[in-house]
Amino acid sequence: MKQLNVKKLVLLNLPYFLLGLFATNLGEAWRLATGADASAKMLSFFSTLPVALGSWWPSLHPLDLAVGLCCGAGLRLAVYLKGKNAKKYRHNVEYGSARWSA
Repeated sequence: MKQLNVKKLVLLNLPYFLLGLFATNLGEAWRLATGADASAKMLSFFSTLPVALGSWWPSLHPLDLAVGLCCGAGLRLAVYLKGKNAKKYRHNVEYGSARWSA
């Protein structure tokens, strides 16, 4: 049975975790922003952003944690799809690059 390498697992997932913690502050800024429609809320978001980023501690409000989780998972998904797609194509070589076609 293969043993789980905890150190490697932690180091590979640390950037996604840190981005998720930072994104909780963005969720807090969005939650604190006032406005009835999207444009007013976006203008208010930029004014509440310095308040939310004033503290290094992540926000523990459930909505903010959900925003952080979605941002971290979204980045992990983007990296996974980019890595999965990289093996299918030969970069700088067109398809059908047989010797007789050159």
